[in-house]
Parts: sequence; structure tokens; C-alpha cells
Amino acid sequence: MNKLHSYFLSLKTSDPYFNVSYILMMLMMALLPFTTFFMWPIGVLLMLIWAFQGNWREKWENFKTNDGIPYGFFLLGICLIPLLGFINSENMPIAWRTFECYIWFFFTPFIFLTTSAELWSKRHISTLLFLFSVSEVALLIFFFTRGILKTIEAGNAGFMFSDIYCYDYHHAYVALYATFVYILVFYYLIVNSHCISIKRKAFLYATALFIAVSILFLYSRAGILIFLFMHVVWSVYAICRKPTRWKVITLILVIVFASFAVFLISAPDNRFTKDALTLGSEDGKRPDPRLIIWQAAWDGAVENLPLGVGTGDGNDMVVEKYHDNGFWADRDHSYNAHNQFLFALLTNGILGLILTVLYFLVPLCTAIKHRDMMLFSIFLLLFFNCMVECMFDRRAGVDFFAIMIPLFIVKAHSFQNQQNSLS
Repeated sequence: MNKLHSYFLSLKTSDPYFNVSYILMMLMMALLPFTTFFMWPIGVLLMLIWAFQGNWREKWENFKTNDGIPYGFFLLGICLIPLLGFINSENMPIAWRTFECYIWFFFTPFIFLTTSAELWSKRHISTLLFLFSVSEVALLIFFFTRGILKTIEAGNAGFMFSDIYCYDYHHAYVALYATFVYILVFYYLIVNSHCISIKRKAFLYATALFIAVSILFLYSRAGILIFLFMHVVWSVYAICRKPTRWKVITLILVIVFASFAVFLISAPDNRFTKDALTLGSEDGKRPDPRLIIWQAAWDGAVENLPLGVGTGDGNDMVVEKYHDNGFWADRDHSYNAHNQFLFALLTNGILGLILTVLYFLVPLCTAIKHRDMMLFSIFLLLFFNCMVECMFDRRAGVDFFAIMIPLFIVKAHSFQNQQNSLS
């Protein structure tokens, strides 16, 4: 208890506003994996503290130093374009809900990027990431325990897979969070292997393996493929940093891919190996659902160039194109485009697509400039998830990237002259 008290005291700075804001940030990171319900109240409190603090000239200098000008410009565009899209929107409730998601991009970037680098330490950032990781692993343990109990009770292994397994949560976003935590564990093991005990290493490897298995149970095809890709990327990175690690990395690769192979063989109603042309249409067959969604979104986008259909009408247009293409079974589903780039083009036209693409440049350029592998990984997670989901259309996606991207941009700028590690 005394060690814990001393640890939290070490997080205290000479700036009382930062201290209060940091407590709210810790609460925000701990709650994010479980719910986005409290993000707005916490965000409003953070902005009130930020405004009450003043020091506008210093904040402006910090903002410029932390790549805030290009990042803020693209964020402003991403928020204003949907607002302009209200003009030709018919479904205003959806338009307002979409804008509410986008406007959240403003909160944490301004808090993080206008804070003095002198106030941020490795321990501050590590603590935030640790709280997020513990919460996500706790959620995965809840899913696993519940799945086991339900399987025993019902005698049906279906409780261990997909949406049923992850309760009320969207499996693609849980897989995104879990993959990020997996990367954090991997990163910690790579850069701190020389100073952590064997017991801690064993615990971290066990945690990483549990996360990998949990991602398989989540049964998100895109989530699993993105996880496997990121696993390979980080394995190559680990071997490049220290070639003698190739035996350990090879063993981990074998375990992960063997688990994946067993999963493919044993999972009920396997979405990877079953015939993708048996999901029903007027003739009883159709392509993979996501291909239909992309085709429908593309057709609607092309027909409504250059301005798009409007911020609130994207889902309605996708469903309409389902009908036009003869897929009546999906008439009752309000799917979005399942691709952020297509959705931006569909709803807000060419300008919306351009600003969405530009938003990716800041984390990518900062990562390359500072050779920051974690920030580059977040860029990869953002890019690949946006290829298969409308990440900016759900709070689970917006909140995550609105927090993690500016946090790691600050880390890259604050610690550019220090060893790139978490302590």
C-alpha cells in the first residue's frame, strides 16, 4: 500500500490544473474498454479545466511544437465537413448522432497537445496505458468466464464465439482494443527485457497468449486478420532489435498460428472456411456480405458526386442499393459502409474523403520522423480497421483513436531525445 501511495505521489506535478486533469485522464482510460457513457462528462470537465487554466500563449507554443497545427487543421475539417453535410441530409437524427461522434475528436487532442512537455513523464504515459490495458484484460476475463459458464450450463459451445461471447459489445472494436494491448505487452517485453524478472516475463507472456486466444474467440474476421498481421510486424521488429530473440519469437509465432489453425478447425459455423456464397439472395447465393456492402456504398457514392448524399443519409443509401442489387434479405438491416473511406465519400463527397485521408498523415509522419514504432502501430491499426469498419461512426472507434493518437504524438515529441521505452 505504501508503494502504491508513493507511486501516485510521484505522478504529482507542480501544476495543480494538470494534476486534476490527469486524474480525469486516468479515469477515462480505465473506463474506456467498458463503456463510452462517461467519456462526454469527463471530456467536458477536462475542457472546463483547460479553459479555466488560461496561459493561452504557452498553450499555443505547445500546440505548435506537438504538430498541433496540421493535426488541428485536419480535425477541424473532419468536423466541419459533416456539419456542412447537414444541408442535404434528410435523416437528421442520424446526422446529429454522427456529428456527436466526430466532435469528440476535439477534446483530448487539445488537452494533450497544448500541455507542456515538461509535465509529461514516461511514468505519466505508462500509467495511462497500464490502466487501459488492465481494464481491457479484465473485460476479456469477464467474457471468457461468462462463456465457459454459459457453455457448461447450456452444453452449447456457441457461447464461446462471436457476438454471443462478447456479450453486449461489438466484437470488432473489442478485438481492436485487445490487439492494441497485445502490442503494448509485446513492446514492454522487447524494450525492457533486460530489467524485468523471469516471473514477470512469464506473466506477461501468459497475458499475451490469453489476449491472442480471446481475439480468436471474438470471431471477428477482420479483427483476427489484423491481429495476425500486427503480430508478424512486431515479431520482425523484435528480431531486428535483437537478433538473438529469433528462437523465442519463432516459438511465439508457432503457438499463435497453431492456435489459429486449431480455431479454424474446431469453431462452429466457421466464417473463414465455409462457402462464402451461401448466405441467401433471390437465387440462394450471394458474395460475402462485406463485398455487397462495399459495392452498395460505392454505387451510392458515385451517383452522388461530388458532394455526397449528406451526413445522415449514408446508411439509408446503402440499404437502398442492397435493394437495387437484388439482395432483399438485407432490406431490414441498417448497415453502414463498413469502410471509413467509402463512407466519407458516400456522405460528404470528394472533400470528405480528402480530409479523412489527410487525417492519417499526421500520426504517420510523426511516427516516421521520430521512429516511434508504437505510433506507427496505431496508424496501422487505424488504417486497417478503417478499411473494414466505419471507425468514426461509432464512439468506440472515435474515443479510442481520439485519445491514443495525441497521447503518442506527445510521447514522441516529449521523449525524442530519450530511449523509446515504457517504464
